Amino acid sequence: GILFGGIMDIFDYLRKIAHELGGVPEERIRPESTTKELNLDMFDREEMVLDVEAKYDIFLNDPKFDTLDDLAKLVDVA
Repeated sequence: GILFGGIMDIFDYLRKIAHELGGVPEERIRPESTTKELNLDMFDREEMVLDVEAKYDIFLNDPKFDTLDDLAKLVDVA
């Protein structure tokens, strides 16, 4: 996680993606926001995982997450 500036940097990136995919205003997106609250379906979730894998050059094997914070933590330890 240290390499990329930590969990908040990852969350900021995820917030941008969630906003683009689900249309929820960025200022309303919190780490504890669930994908359901953000209007993200299974395809949006997959897109989010692919985007974050590409950005951070990692591979997440079938990640399980309900909130943006869950996903940020998976990215942070990958």
